[in-house]
Amino acid sequence: MSTIKKNSGVIAAGLALFSMFFGAGDLIWPLILGGQAGDQNFLAMTGLLITGVTLPLLGLIAMMLFQGDYRAFFGQTGRIPGILLIFIIQSILGPFGSIPRLITLSFATLKPYLPEMINLATFSILGCILIFLFTLKRHRVVDIIGLVLCPLLLIALGSILVLGFTSPPASIPMGLSNGQAFTQGLNTGYNTLDLIASFIFAPLVLTYFRHDQQAKDQAAEKSLVIKKMFKSCLLAAFLLGGMYIGLTYIASYYTPLLPAGHPPEERLAFISLHLLGARGALFSCLAVSLSCLTTAIPISIITADYIHKDLMKGRGRPVWAIFISLGLSALIANVGFMGIAAMLSPILQILCPGLILLCIFNILHKLYEMRMRRMPLFATFILSFLGYLVRFV
Repeated sequence: MSTIKKNSGVIAAGLALFSMFFGAGDLIWPLILGGQAGDQNFLAMTGLLITGVTLPLLGLIAMMLFQGDYRAFFGQTGRIPGILLIFIIQSILGPFGSIPRLITLSFATLKPYLPEMINLATFSILGCILIFLFTLKRHRVVDIIGLVLCPLLLIALGSILVLGFTSPPASIPMGLSNGQAFTQGLNTGYNTLDLIASFIFAPLVLTYFRHDQQAKDQAAEKSLVIKKMFKSCLLAAFLLGGMYIGLTYIASYYTPLLPAGHPPEERLAFISLHLLGARGALFSCLAVSLSCLTTAIPISIITADYIHKDLMKGRGRPVWAIFISLGLSALIANVGFMGIAAMLSPILQILCPGLILLCIFNILHKLYEMRMRRMPLFATFILSFLGYLVRFV
């Protein structure tokens, strides 16, 4: 019985991690990539798996070695750079990136089923209220997401993918070279925000395991928590990779059959409509809504904690931090999905190479006591910035 309980905790955490990662970007960008790659989808998908699955797994492992303390993790770069990096990452994942993007995608998918009086602004407010209600049960968020919401998400998406792979049309040549397709896949993985999310989601799941662990030996407890977390990370990575493969291939088959000029955030709904008909398209709405909800809940909790502890210095009630985070999210959501993507893209292209190097340095520091090399790290950020500027010269 105890073995079943232990395994159920690992499974719940793994499913929760997958659901947290699998949000708006993880649904939309693979579909965009598959539609652009066409017959070169294998190479594009391979690039996506590297930056969209392998790198988040690297980030989770690095954070595990720091016991989920992202302040200590980023503090290795120095006090001021560490504070700045934490602020940027919390802003991207919270009110200026992930949460408004999730709200926008939910609206685009549910729009055909909503009353005409509900526009994006109204939907943003209603969505933030729903997210707020779930944050009130924060101590049960991993169980709620992992054991209830995630299975529903997998069933909904799995139904679309199974039908999509039944007698699909041939992929259309898109004129991309092997290198172009692979590079597009790498860049798409950055846009999912999964590498950045790994730094923030790891502490939430580690706290879940620590809460359930009853070992008397502190060293044994630490080792057991790390093992459970690692198994959960592998399960989440496996599910994430499977969904990326399925979505990119579905998009490579069916995107040419869709109406010209359709918004990318509505692509899954169009594909579902083509495969399942008007009634079956409800599956896509369910899938998108659930993925957005299961990602927005933990992000809102983590962002609110950061605002209350770091920016408000513990003053005032924590609930005000949630109001601030969700209020800003509702405002930014009105920029639209692609508007938010355009705002985030240059930041991610500059930030991600340095974060990858930081993960590697921190892992080497913890495993082999290697001293942090700050100059190569800062040089990477500078070169990424200069490389981005060169594109516009």
